[in-house]
Amino acid sequence: MGQASPQVSSPGRVTAERVPVRVSRAGEVLQLVRSGAASTTSEIATTMSVARSTVSERIALLLRNDLLIPDGEIAPGRGRPSVRYAFNPEAGLVLTVQLGMSGSRVAITDLSARVLASRTVDVDLNLGPQHVFDTVLATLDEHLSGIDADRTHLRGVGLGIPSSTELAAIEPTGAGDGQPWASFDVAGYVQGLLGVPVYVDQDVNLLALAEHRSSWPSAKVFLCVKAGTSIGCGIVIDGQVFRGGTELAGQIAHTPVPGSTAQCDCGNLGCLNATASGAALVAKLQATHDFSGSSAREVSQRASAGDVAAIQAIRQAGRDLGHVLAGVVNLLNPEVLAVWGYLDDAGDYLLAGVRESIYSSALSASGAALTMTHATLGSDAGIQGAATAVIEQFLEPAALDGWIYQAESRAP
Repeated sequence: MGQASPQVSSPGRVTAERVPVRVSRAGEVLQLVRSGAASTTSEIATTMSVARSTVSERIALLLRNDLLIPDGEIAPGRGRPSVRYAFNPEAGLVLTVQLGMSGSRVAITDLSARVLASRTVDVDLNLGPQHVFDTVLATLDEHLSGIDADRTHLRGVGLGIPSSTELAAIEPTGAGDGQPWASFDVAGYVQGLLGVPVYVDQDVNLLALAEHRSSWPSAKVFLCVKAGTSIGCGIVIDGQVFRGGTELAGQIAHTPVPGSTAQCDCGNLGCLNATASGAALVAKLQATHDFSGSSAREVSQRASAGDVAAIQAIRQAGRDLGHVLAGVVNLLNPEVLAVWGYLDDAGDYLLAGVRESIYSSALSASGAALTMTHATLGSDAGIQGAATAVIEQFLEPAALDGWIYQAESRAP
């Protein structure tokens, strides 16, 4: 866990070279149907430049494994009607988890990332990873029972976790399992318990992925900023999460804010996280005003209720955040910047501050062309992003061919 790169653990994955000819390209058939490019045997055969009999064999495999379902008929001008096929999102389930410093979400989705069951779980990350995942798995089993399913229906697990810097700052307590997050193999541990592929990525990357797919799919350069207990930035370029040369792109939390001398957990002074995060605002309000809260959510609630000090604190946090983001805007020239998190829940206070600084500090042409907006997905954004990442990997044609081959090999 020492870096921000995604971890992927896949038990016994079959490579494309080992998949027999009778199974190969079944994933490609499903991809065509799922994308809407083709839906009948004839259309698929024409698109793939293969015989109808080859397509029929692959369709039979996909039907047998519940990945395709008949979806009516298309009546041609002459001859027999053609069966139209559709992707079946109920062919499997995904466990998705968004671990946060001040709250975690555990959910089950289908293969379209539709949330079937979800819950906010009060779990203390300071108790250590094994304790946390014991709680997660107990919640998983409750969710599965509630939708009349079991662990055999799982096709993968998606985990959104705090940044490596945040995890490194967590100090295990004596009441927990004593294991540090920074050196813990999250993907390997969870895969060992559940026996399905596990995808682990920084939470803000998954937020950006979900928001881009759902609301801004045509944006070539998209930024999603998390403004909650901590601050982070996810970057999507040409439809893919951009992580940089050493997987640390978007780590704006530790960019210095001019004039700030606030002590940061990383050891430096004046970092954005120590100046404008929810945790920083809580500390400021506790020190200077009659504020007894302890979370970014409570700061947001106070602002929503009209508390002037909370409103001013959030607005200034937006200015500080916007000052840092202005450099990102000049560098990447994004089309859309979406803001998500507890500090954004109070209304336009945070976003107004962000806009103020970007308009005054970024290149005027870049600022004028930039759409700055609230994220649309709400509290389920992280779990939908985690589900999307897992689903895209599971349904990648070569990977799906391997899964079908394994499923067929296990069949009686």
